[in-house]
Amino acid sequence: MKKDIVYSIRMSILVREALKRAAKKERRTVASLLDKIILDYLEAQRYLLPHETGSDRRGHQRSKITLPATTTMDIDGHSDSFPCVITDIAMGGVFVTYPKGSKIKEAFLRELDRFNLSFKLPQTGEQLDFQCDARRMVEVDGEIQVGAILNEPADTDLNKLKHYLI
Repeated sequence: MKKDIVYSIRMSILVREALKRAAKKERRTVASLLDKIILDYLEAQRYLLPHETGSDRRGHQRSKITLPATTTMDIDGHSDSFPCVITDIAMGGVFVTYPKGSKIKEAFLRELDRFNLSFKLPQTGEQLDFQCDARRMVEVDGEIQVGAILNEPADTDLNKLKHYLI
């Protein structure tokens, strides 16, 4: 949705600081978080419909899936692996969920946002590996959910992913 007007509001310092913490946790700017809060409210109350707001601004079609995967991160000089599930994937990014109690939360809280994602394609069993940059992390009912972009993916892996998504 095109943003063509500026609107400012007054708020207490307490609210502003809470917004800053929430935005940092979700890896967003405060302006982006406020925009999301407002759009979510307007859509929930049916003042706006999702197709009017262009809610899905991604450059590639997303596919909802349930695909086991592993993420690997370099933490304090050694490599740690974390089991996860890919729940949403596109040519440009992924959405992964980590189970309750996963130690991955500590890594993301230390702002270690680059990780390797490995998974096997269901039809062929081919292993794909992508370097990812986390863009958003939220905790929902104890689960950690991370939205990430694929960082400079290899053409061969992208072609395999494209074939899978078709």
